[in-house]
Amino acid sequence: MVVIIGGGLAGMSTAYHLGNTPCTVLEAGPVAGGLCGSRTIDGFVFDYTGHLLHLRDPRIVALVDEWLPGVFSTIERKAYIHSHDVRLPFPFQANLHGLPPEVVSDCLMGFIRSLDVPVPDSPEVDFETWSLAVFGRGISDAFMLPYNEKLFRRAPAEMTADWVAWAVPKPNLEQVVQGALGVVNRGLGYNSTFRYPTRGGIEVLPNVLADRVRDRIRLNAEVQRVDMDRQVVTLADGEQIAYDELVVTTPLPRFLNMLEGPSSELSSRADKLDWSVVGCLNLGIDRPDVGGDAHWIYFPDDDSRYYRAGFPTNFSEGVAPEGTSSLYVEFGLRRDEVIDEEAVCREAIADLTRQGILRPDDRILVQDFIRIDPGYVIFDRDRQAVMNEVVPALANRGVHLIGRYGAWTYSYMERALLDGLELAERLSGCKAAQGRQGALGV
Repeated sequence: MVVIIGGGLAGMSTAYHLGNTPCTVLEAGPVAGGLCGSRTIDGFVFDYTGHLLHLRDPRIVALVDEWLPGVFSTIERKAYIHSHDVRLPFPFQANLHGLPPEVVSDCLMGFIRSLDVPVPDSPEVDFETWSLAVFGRGISDAFMLPYNEKLFRRAPAEMTADWVAWAVPKPNLEQVVQGALGVVNRGLGYNSTFRYPTRGGIEVLPNVLADRVRDRIRLNAEVQRVDMDRQVVTLADGEQIAYDELVVTTPLPRFLNMLEGPSSELSSRADKLDWSVVGCLNLGIDRPDVGGDAHWIYFPDDDSRYYRAGFPTNFSEGVAPEGTSSLYVEFGLRRDEVIDEEAVCREAIADLTRQGILRPDDRILVQDFIRIDPGYVIFDRDRQAVMNEVVPALANRGVHLIGRYGAWTYSYMERALLDGLELAERLSGCKAAQGRQGALGV
């Protein structure tokens, strides 16, 4: 029996791809899907901040097309950076035109000097050192360092750079020079296009997957204790479930604190893992076209507290009433940080108005603030040490860590689906395509 803790995309993907292998998904909440869900308020559909589907692996492309034919639109990214009171195309490092001349000069000269600096390949290198080596001082000081400090709420010198290789695009010198002169560089980065449902929010994806594995999911099944020596999980109501293999998608610190019995010494490692919390302000506005053509905007400067704003009504017309707009505004918070949510929302609305995104006379139809905890995993040397010890120790006991929070990493929806597929192949010893149950009716 394979027991899977957590009914998000990674957990359900594992169950789906296990085919006929006996398994049970234990989901603590009343619905499956985890953070890949949506909430509807007065006709506005809000995801748990921006959840956009980036597909590259042909196996996942085929699955999504099979599960949800014609449901997703493929959209070319229109992302911007708001800095020094101007709006620049994303990515910053390749589109410097419009910034004050002295900033452009610093960015260009710093990038040119960085071409002679070897890029550190040690896992020990900190993010600030990595950024200076890759982009130079100007680009680092203007965007890379302040933006990521806003996002993670940690000094860049305290974080490692072992998460950035696929997520942060590096242009060549020609692209940087062209961007400084006003030639827009498009298509850089892993998210140059994305998919989003034509109607409703991103929850259509976990909903259809939950339907495929509905006989294997137990909702409101909160795991409280795990005994790896006896290979038993204990639920909040006292029920005990035996397993042969255990798949963990719940946040790793939470799982480590569940351990009991002789192997519970690993629980002490949980305190070494850190994360940020994402505060998200959702707004419904009684006016169309808020945000212009932007899908999302980054805010690296210290004149506003938020680091990003996104505009769901520019992803899909089906997420808000006709004639209205929606947006979400994201804040990075320390995990122990207490804030005055009402004051933060008032300040954000004032800043959005000052920046020209909102108008003074805009009527706010919906205002909703949520906290996502954990939000982003903090990559630091403590994390490296814990993962180097914990991952093999758990694997030797038949415990597999997958998904963004189980594997305690920087991830995305396609990767969660792939985690489940690839683990299922290893556990079942057969191709993922074998053993699937009947065609899905959508």
